[in-house]
Amino acid sequence: MDLKQIEYIIEIINEKNITHAAKKLFISQSALNQQLLKLENELGTKLFYRNRPNWELTPVGKIYLEHANKILNIKKDAYNKIYDCIENKKRELVVGLSPGRGIELFTSIFKKFQELHPNISIIPVELPVYQQQKKISTSEIDIGFMTLSKDQRTEDEHVVIYSEEMVLITSKLHPFNNKNSNQNIDLKDFEDEPFVFMNQESTNRNLINEILLKADVNPKVLFETTYTSSIVQAVESSLCCGIVPLYYAKKNSETLSFFHLKGNPTWDVVISYKKGRYLTKASKSFIELTKKYFLE
Repeated sequence: MDLKQIEYIIEIINEKNITHAAKKLFISQSALNQQLLKLENELGTKLFYRNRPNWELTPVGKIYLEHANKILNIKKDAYNKIYDCIENKKRELVVGLSPGRGIELFTSIFKKFQELHPNISIIPVELPVYQQQKKISTSEIDIGFMTLSKDQRTEDEHVVIYSEEMVLITSKLHPFNNKNSNQNIDLKDFEDEPFVFMNQESTNRNLINEILLKADVNPKVLFETTYTSSIVQAVESSLCCGIVPLYYAKKNSETLSFFHLKGNPTWDVVISYKKGRYLTKASKSFIELTKKYFLE
């Protein structure tokens, strides 16, 4: 297999359209089509169903993709190992960051990372966890900073930074604040309260749904959001209650009260990377700086 040809075909697969793929690759559509036809003639069969707006892979195309990705991963690992030996080679580290605290982590450790690896261009990509997991599996992201429960993990590697408790938050003006915040509260006491939750596509919401199910509670949902910071702002405004990671409750302790839930439900703050991939020196440094950041 020709490596350049593989990259061309994978771009068609990613875009599901040869015109869009050609634009991404900065080559003409006819040149890209010639590469595709050359490969299909070599194999003696088609890789794509072309009679649809979005091209889909044939069974043979799926086999090609599986092995093409393996070849590109082998190339990337080999180059990374070589560059780790050279050390002064300019290259990139693509880091997935969960929305919210991810960018806060990144900006806090960026300068130190650059001091350790001046030749590495670190590229932050803010994405929800499930999207990060997909891009880690396709090697579009080198490492991903994410929060998830154990049953939400993929087959990829996960370095646990720490386990984090989920807590209930209210505004300081909420009448429940005469309760002792050190006790584990019963969600039944809040069944008639409005709540703001993360949307159903988030790992956070999956965990919250489990918490509500165990508590046998079906609260009123005022609205859903993509960002935990939006939940915090809504609670601060006395519009609702929320269930958030302890990190956000402590960070906003001047305006919020928080209460422990029965069973002390937790999830993990992790760095994830593709299983079987070579972990570069730069990736290891990012992981260690992340551990230090949260430890402090």
